[in-house]
Amino acid sequence: MQSYFYKVWDARYFIVYLAIAELKYKFRRSKLGLLWTMITPLTLSLIMTFVLGTVLKMDMHDYGPYIYSGMLVWEFINSSVTLGCTSLLLSEPYIKQYRQPFAIYALKTVLVSILSFAIAICGLLIWIVFYKPANLIISIFVLPISIVCLLIVGWPIAGLAGFTNLKYRDFGQITTLGMQLLWYVSPVFFQPSMFNSGILSIVFMINPITHILNLVRAPLLYGSFPTLIDYGFVLGTALVLYLIFALRIYFSEKTLIYYF
Repeated sequence: MQSYFYKVWDARYFIVYLAIAELKYKFRRSKLGLLWTMITPLTLSLIMTFVLGTVLKMDMHDYGPYIYSGMLVWEFINSSVTLGCTSLLLSEPYIKQYRQPFAIYALKTVLVSILSFAIAICGLLIWIVFYKPANLIISIFVLPISIVCLLIVGWPIAGLAGFTNLKYRDFGQITTLGMQLLWYVSPVFFQPSMFNSGILSIVFMINPITHILNLVRAPLLYGSFPTLIDYGFVLGTALVLYLIFALRIYFSEKTLIYYF
């Protein structure tokens, strides 16, 4: 397996080329370009803040950044899954021309998603500068670590989705439904304090997405470090995913070419 990672490292320039090419294609002939990665979640967050804040009678001044941070993290996770499903299918021309580790195409997808996340999070940083400047120093220190953690988690997610969807083309549709369900049992817009008891509070506590969200929300919104439990859940989840991903690579990568 160590030699496999060496092969991935050797292909690093090709991975960067693919990521840049995808970004250029995605925003081709767009006047605002990469700014759409900030505008879209910000607009959706404002709408959800107004609607849900009114219904749940929340303080919109604090609830807005809470929803926006949740939307950004969720968009990264969702894109790692949904775009990961098509990462191999859309890379068929490259795969048939020259043999590279299949995992690099999932890594390319996650790099594009993490770059979009990094640009979009700037909107939240601007809010911090004006409303909670005391959080800025700790955010600048912790946020790069959180972004690395997101990248570590996103790669095996995208890889497993790509491998599975290549063999079973219905997987992409099933994944869409599954992500919708996961959306409602993750504290993307619900605050855990709303559910002090009951099964949903337990689901929130053991849900890895809760702890991934905390890696971003703790420094940015609350001016504190994420807890060791948060890092433990995130890195533990990543370790399990990498083990499964490694097994999929070992047992099926050589035969995946026959499913194109």
